[in-house]
Amino acid sequence: MTLLGEYAVVFGKPAIASTLPVYMIIRVSECSDKSSIRVKLNGISVPIISVSINRDDSKYMRVSVNEGEVEKMLQYIIKAIYLCENELRPGTLMGFDIEIQSPVPPGVGLGTSAATSVGLVAACFAMYMNEKRVDKDLVAKIAWRTEQIVQGAASPMDTYTITFGGLRYIEPLTPRTEPLLIPKKPSLVIGYTLKRFTTADLVSSVKKKMALMPAVISKIIETIGVVVEEAKKSLLSGDIQSLGTLMNLNHGLLDSLGVVSNEHHLIVNTLRNSGALGAKTSGAGGGGAFIALAKSDADAMMLSRVSEALGAKIVSLELGSSGVEITHV
Repeated sequence: MTLLGEYAVVFGKPAIASTLPVYMIIRVSECSDKSSIRVKLNGISVPIISVSINRDDSKYMRVSVNEGEVEKMLQYIIKAIYLCENELRPGTLMGFDIEIQSPVPPGVGLGTSAATSVGLVAACFAMYMNEKRVDKDLVAKIAWRTEQIVQGAASPMDTYTITFGGLRYIEPLTPRTEPLLIPKKPSLVIGYTLKRFTTADLVSSVKKKMALMPAVISKIIETIGVVVEEAKKSLLSGDIQSLGTLMNLNHGLLDSLGVVSNEHHLIVNTLRNSGALGAKTSGAGGGGAFIALAKSDADAMMLSRVSEALGAKIVSLELGSSGVEITHV
């Protein structure tokens, strides 16, 4: 989950991101057919686009779903395994049976694709090397490469954060992640709405604006980078009032880039009017993830109910601490 720094991180500026106490489970075992990769997706919801019901026979209906999100998830799986095999044992194939469980649907801006890439690369490494511990730097690097191939462009933020875990300051050009050891975890509301556009489309739209108005857009990107640096200071000092103000500024800058949806305008403004210290779109925008900073845990509970009343799904009220973990069964 991106706390601050969306889009600026794509252009080489720092960002702050964190894992959440919500876990994707990936089970991987060897398949006897070395040419086969068999995938089972459990509990992964895909938005329904339309439902057509026959008036004369209500049992007959035609459902259209967003198959593109499932197809993209499968691309992450295939590319992650290919890159892992190429790194460890070029030319040596292993068949895989893969089962993925996720409490968060794909494509809402909470790092589902990055978690898939990281989990598959780590599992592939563990199977080929038969070890519980893997080189996390290498896992993060290959998972990032997976995202770059599938999306066309991607920052290392999500893959490195999910690999190492916790609240992190990311320098994408290195790439390097620094854990932020803060005095107290902030009270947060982290949720999502349906996303209207893909991450690739949204990033492409911002890049087009950069090409058309480089002087203006580059200043916005630079300002987001400054906001991130100030937010880092606020987090380390425990100044949540300043952090909330900086979150609001970051949201306004994202709005100026044209990536904030109407749903998020409503939710963010309502949460601020209901007492949130700060609220913003999180991730690529176009709907998807949002985050609000509350004064206390009790206020966070109240703000979560407000968000749900506006049609949002709540994922967590706090940040996570752990990264990718491997368990041999």
